[in-house]
Amino acid sequence: MADQPEPSQTGGETDQIREHHYDGIQEYDNALPRWWLTLFYLSIVWAIGYMIWYHVMNKPVGPAQLQQDLAELAELRAKNQTGPLSEDALRALSTSPERIAKGAALYASTGCTTCHGADGTGGVGPNLRDVFWIHGSALVKIVEVIHDGAANNQMPAQKNNMLGDDIHNLAILLVDWNRKGAKAGKAIDPTKELEDSIRY
Repeated sequence: MADQPEPSQTGGETDQIREHHYDGIQEYDNALPRWWLTLFYLSIVWAIGYMIWYHVMNKPVGPAQLQQDLAELAELRAKNQTGPLSEDALRALSTSPERIAKGAALYASTGCTTCHGADGTGGVGPNLRDVFWIHGSALVKIVEVIHDGAANNQMPAQKNNMLGDDIHNLAILLVDWNRKGAKAGKAIDPTKELEDSIRY
């Protein structure tokens, strides 16, 4: 067994030797340094604050925060873009719950239900909730049809009735319906409607 270390005076206190030893080594049983204890207690306070802020107050973290940041970036880019929005820009906006809600409100209040039904499954007009499309399911095509109309005004143009952002929100609602899966409704017209595999 190694020689017992001599007690020494450190900071006015005598080092206390622990009774156990391992491989001939013994340790002092000293108080931890104040700087170390200060950092330790501060880390506990920080951890409690972090838990409350992010987990109790439901602040987004990880993937949720990333999605929120991407949505904010997409909105900023859309506001700063001149001319029609690209497919990528529209797709980036298409997951916004706020835009989907605005699209649903517009759909219910602007006469869309007259032709396409209250839930979009069709009436006079085609079912908007299946995988068959007359003009294609790309967001830019959906926006174009809403904006300019189609089929000799059977689908009336909305460019004089709605702002551009409203038209985008209506298209985004249709994409949101598409994401949730097909819903049975009016039978397709095989001479006009083709299955489109685009997925959002």
